[in-house]
Amino acid sequence: EDDGYRRRDLWTEEGWSWLAAQVSQNKNERLGPRYLQFQSGAWMYQNFGQLEPLRLHQVARHLSYFEAQAWCRWKNRRLPSEAEWEWAAHQPGFEFGEVWEWTSSPFSPLCSLANFQCHPYQDYSYPWFDGRPVLKGHSLATPERLRHRKFRNFFTPERNDMFVGFRSAKSMV
Repeated sequence: EDDGYRRRDLWTEEGWSWLAAQVSQNKNERLGPRYLQFQSGAWMYQNFGQLEPLRLHQVARHLSYFEAQAWCRWKNRRLPSEAEWEWAAHQPGFEFGEVWEWTSSPFSPLCSLANFQCHPYQDYSYPWFDGRPVLKGHSLATPERLRHRKFRNFFTPERNDMFVGFRSAKSMV
């Protein structure tokens, strides 16, 4: 409602280009996230193909990395690093698991040792050490065996078709 999808100052260059491409591809202006619609004076959320009133207490989902960054700029906040997310995840009361969560960290090997070896299945992570952001946590659609605080996922920043959201951090300086 603050015209965030029209405000260039909130978006990175790459994010603004992504948004412009979305508008061009869909032949109409984006006013909010992918599955939100403003109808008859109320925000509606498309949930598994059904429109229902947006419940503000629910976790936001289907947000691209670019949208997460823009929101953080709007609130004068930032995305946490992977290390910050993991530290927070081990604090009492930390809840996660409805959506994967964007971090500001690039997906790369965690170990800088000379003897680092990728998983034997070469197509799993090695080809994706290209700077795409790390996602932490898991979503409601993640298989049980992959649900833990240490798991790292990686999507390209434009992806908003997955159960993806974010949390923000505030710099102390």
